[in-house]
Amino acid sequence: MRCETKTDQPAPFLTQIPDWRDQNRITYEWNALWTLMLVGLLTGPENILALSDWFQAQREVLCQHLALPSSIPSQATLYRFFWKLDVHITDLQTALFAWVKACHPVVDTERLVLLAGDGKVLKGSARQGEAALSFLSVFFHELALTVAQTPQNGRHEARVMDGLLDTLHHLFGTGWLLTLDAAYTEQGLTGRIINAGGAYLVPLKNNTKTLKSWAQVAFAYPPTTTFCDVEHRCGEDWTRTTCTQTDIPEEVSYTFPAAQTLIRRVHHVCHRDGRVTQEVRYAVCSMLLTAHEAEDIWRQHWGIENRSHHRRDTIFHEDRCRTRLGAQGLALLHGTFLALLHAQTRRLTAFVRRLRFDPLAILTLLGVEPS
Repeated sequence: MRCETKTDQPAPFLTQIPDWRDQNRITYEWNALWTLMLVGLLTGPENILALSDWFQAQREVLCQHLALPSSIPSQATLYRFFWKLDVHITDLQTALFAWVKACHPVVDTERLVLLAGDGKVLKGSARQGEAALSFLSVFFHELALTVAQTPQNGRHEARVMDGLLDTLHHLFGTGWLLTLDAAYTEQGLTGRIINAGGAYLVPLKNNTKTLKSWAQVAFAYPPTTTFCDVEHRCGEDWTRTTCTQTDIPEEVSYTFPAAQTLIRRVHHVCHRDGRVTQEVRYAVCSMLLTAHEAEDIWRQHWGIENRSHHRRDTIFHEDRCRTRLGAQGLALLHGTFLALLHAQTRRLTAFVRRLRFDPLAILTLLGVEPS
């Protein structure tokens, strides 16, 4: 039997990756093998051994609905598949790019695309004498999708991000804004983001003390715009007051090419026990923003942690998985699965638990039509 997949799903694009197997030793069709891997990974296995065990438990159903013989790939076959996937990681990334551009035309519109960049450490991959693997990811908020990822290999974060800028330009043209953490706040990277057709929003913290001081001086004058947001959470009152300043000090303009907006964000919290805490943060952006726009964009940055990195740990157990060979390909696929899951529900963990006991529901989610 063969299975057909809908073209708005990633599976048809992944099967376009050239088959790297020895053609004289093939047991499973390439399309069916990829579909099987996607089905298994969507159950959230802790490691490849757990994935193999799930396949064996669901062998009858999977063989019936996919183009498989009466057997399921062995654990050794699974390991080899993901090891080879890391070798062909460029092909995997290209296939995922093609899926994004073909199925989500929003990336070709004039609407601003908001992206967030941050690193993620796979803690379980640490070994005696070897540091844990770490990857730099770029997260597309609108689709809850990791659109690019590359290993850091001990390099400085800003140098690693350089290697992703051409990819972002290829995907989004000139209509994107990248938010970053303090580790990326430097003149060289922000200039290269502008040259790649994008825009940036980066914080000014203690690693840029002089520039932070100049921002404080700038806000000694009346701000250009102000926005206040009040939230009542668990018996606490949270007040966020965001101000923007478009009169940029020369020192800031010289350091950050095309800087157009300074941002100050005051986070005031009245705790249940009567304590009051306040935190003041500063940032600079290469776009003209109102205070309301700046607040929305800056808060969305943490979506890469809350909607991607944290959920990859809680749903797909990346922090607990000790896999080193094959880890990059697995991480990319996990980021892709989150986009599929977000389109279905906000309760992702419970949804994946249900999928674990219903392989036919996974086939439906992937758009697979058994025949």
